[in-house]
Amino acid sequence: MKRKLSNRGIFGFFKRKKQVKRLDQIFNTVMGDVRIFEQRQDYRGAVIASFGGLTTIAHDLLNMTRSSNTTGREFGFEISNEANISAEVMDEYMVSFEIARYTDREVTYEDYQEAIQRLDICFRGIREQDVEVVEPRGKQKKKSTKKKVVKKRKSIKKKV
Repeated sequence: MKRKLSNRGIFGFFKRKKQVKRLDQIFNTVMGDVRIFEQRQDYRGAVIASFGGLTTIAHDLLNMTRSSNTTGREFGFEISNEANISAEVMDEYMVSFEIARYTDREVTYEDYQEAIQRLDICFRGIREQDVEVVEPRGKQKKKSTKKKVVKKRKSIKKKV
């Protein structure tokens, strides 16, 4: 798994700039989904959607997938270990998620805000690792095995 980007030269700069733009797009997509629930004042749904966003970020940035026999908490700590995110931050985020997902307790706007702040800290931790975005298989450029056809240059006629 590639982790560090080459920051040498102009090509490394542009590759890094493209990666940062892609990271921002992924996070903005996740937050857009979460904000739909926020607008409906469904803070429970927003916190649950934020965990779905975290799994999307982990899949796209860390190439991690959650198996069916892994709990949300276990997967969250796998993400925190992989991205060097503080265990305390991940624990607080997972408590917010578990309250929203598995209890009947009302999730208030303040609970929602705390969960989103923790998600943002997690995202920043992942971003600071200079993680390279893993493009889905369909979007990766295929290396062509064909040789590029080179046209011969026309000869120039000279007047004598």
